[in-house]
Formats: sequence, structure tokens, C-alpha cells
Amino acid sequence: MDIDLNAEVGHGLGEAATEADTSLWPLLSTALVPCGVHSGEPTSMLRACSEAMARGVALGAAVGYADRIGGGERFIDYDPDDLAATIIYQLGALDGLALAEQARVGSIRPCGALFEAARTDRNHAWAVVNAVLDYDPTLTIIGLPGSRLLQTAERHGLNTAREFQPHRLLSANGSLGAVITDPESVTRRAVEAAASGHYDCIRLPWHSIAERATATAIHAALIEAGHRITAHRAPAADELPVHLAVAPSRTPA
Repeated sequence: MDIDLNAEVGHGLGEAATEADTSLWPLLSTALVPCGVHSGEPTSMLRACSEAMARGVALGAAVGYADRIGGGERFIDYDPDDLAATIIYQLGALDGLALAEQARVGSIRPCGALFEAARTDRNHAWAVVNAVLDYDPTLTIIGLPGSRLLQTAERHGLNTAREFQPHRLLSANGSLGAVITDPESVTRRAVEAAASGHYDCIRLPWHSIAERATATAIHAALIEAGHRITAHRAPAADELPVHLAVAPSRTPA
């Protein structure tokens, strides 16, 4: 069975982040890259696009609130139109750098506080969907199964991918709860989720050295169980994305 493995790379926060990226790249089929408003900067984003192109890894935009001080981990009560504009800005930034490397952004995943907000908040879920509809309706939106985000995306005919986080328990209300630290338990949960067929992608734990060791174990266990690690592919579109379709043709000087 095919399963997509994702994690965030390209934060550009110094040597520790670079070491984290080095251990994660061989494990990924989709690289989620922060787009500069909560984390990441042009050099780290461009480097991630280049690395993804060289490795044949799909590119996804890790979008969040414009909150570099809080790292995108603090809820911001955005007006939905303002939030949609902020997300379009992030998509354009990463996509422009990707195009410079002959790559394309194929998915979008809210991160930090926006990920939790879009799970239940009607306005913030709609802001993400509205941004995708305006910028590139061929993008795949990654989220939790049953979330307001994926429900809204599906109602508008967008591509979605159901994510499982093996290192997080779900609370009674469906929110992400306690962190599981036992590597064997996390690895077992990942393999069981892939085998269930209920998920399209698995988010690898990546924040600490111990979590990245568990991510390596998950990758090996999935391969051993006969799963193919590959990016979730959206159906081919008949039309160009909006931002490319409206671009004027270049004429010789």
C-alpha cells in the first residue's frame, strides 16, 4: 500500500535545524517547507526546494500565522479575508522559489496554532480553502480526518489528504493530545495506520533527536511491512493553476 511521509524542513534556524534536515530528507516523500511568516527565510526555503528537486521529493507549503516571535504557535483571531491573503502570500513565496529550481508546490498544510484552529474554526478553515481556490485549486490540502478544514475543502471539490500523527494521541474532542514518547509504540501505530487504509499520509515526529530516531524506525518498519513510500498525488487537472493561467505570455524583445 502507498503511504506518504511528511515532516517540516527548511526552517533555517541555524546548525541544529540543518542537522535535523539532514536526518529527515532520506525519510520523506513530501517535504513541508515553512514559508517565511512564522519560520523559514528565503535562503532556507530555496535550499529546501533544491534538495527536494534533487531527491525527487514532493514539495508542500507549511503555512501559518504571521508570528515569528511565537513561531506560529499562538492563536491569532484573524479576519478570514486577511488570513487568506496571508496564506496566498506564503504560497506565492514558496512557489516562486520552487519555480526557480524547476519544482512545483503540490500541497499545503496548516501548521502550529493554525493547524488546530482549522480543525474546528469555520472562519480559519474557510480562509485556508479560500486561499487555495484563489491561488491554485490543484493543491492538495493536508489535515486531520473529519476536520472542518477537510470537510470544507471537499465541499468545494478540492483534493485532500488525511494525515495521521503516530506520536500524538487524540483527545475526546478530536484535538491533538498527549505526546507518545515510546519509540516502539509510535512505530507500531504508524504501521497500523498505514495498513488500515484510512490515511493518506503520516507525519513523522521530528522536533528532537529522539523523535528523529523514531522517524527513521517508522520509515524502516513501513518498508519492511511492504508499504511504498510515495507522495500523495492529486488527480491531473485539465486547466492550469490560476496564478499560471493568468500570466501574460512573454514576447521576444
